Amino acid sequence: RAAERIVTLSGAGLSKASGIPTYRDAGGLWKQGNNLAFSQADALTTDPDGFRAFWAARRADLANARPNAAHEALTALQALKPQLVCITQNIDGLLTAAGCVNVLELHGSMSRSRCVSCALDLRGEQGECPNCHALTRPDVVMFGEELPPCILADAEWAAKRSEVCLVIGTSGVVYPAAGLAQKAKSRGARLVVVNLEPTALDSEADVVLIGPAERILPQLVGLVGER
Repeated sequence: RAAERIVTLSGAGLSKASGIPTYRDAGGLWKQGNNLAFSQADALTTDPDGFRAFWAARRADLANARPNAAHEALTALQALKPQLVCITQNIDGLLTAAGCVNVLELHGSMSRSRCVSCALDLRGEQGECPNCHALTRPDVVMFGEELPPCILADAEWAAKRSEVCLVIGTSGVVYPAAGLAQKAKSRGARLVVVNLEPTALDSEADVVLIGPAERILPQLVGLVGER
């Protein structure tokens, strides 16, 4: 209740209740077929048909997804704590759809595309760049690519000055995203982890809450709102 500078670091577990699959757990996206291969940028040239089919299917899944109680709880928390910064590894845009502002999308967004040649930014799904007619791809960070430097810098600044870092639905093994929680902790922030399973950050956390985000976050935010 006392903290004003709060950051949340969210992963796939935040959106699981919206029908979006997670990645590494049982039944996760990387456990199915060639999905892992199609999440590497060079697949656009080595297997363009497979690459486009994979990402088209992901767009279709996201088109039907809606914010769940966990997203809505973070929107409510931001109303109580206007300095809240939502850092997310998710590419689904559901935090914004739920009404959150000051959202830092570390891995980009499926709502955008970009040209592989002239780097033109485009809205939505595009097959061919209207500027140079080269191929386009989702504006997301794939394996082997760096995070957007400006977004990462903003996220690091928010983490370093935070009083509480709330880690939600992420395994804590993907860097540099996981390092943000460690930066917050090293600067004196209280570290709270919410996840269905144990994470790599649990040993450093002040509090570990085991359970689904859509159940725990509304309860947590409700406690924050009590006077």
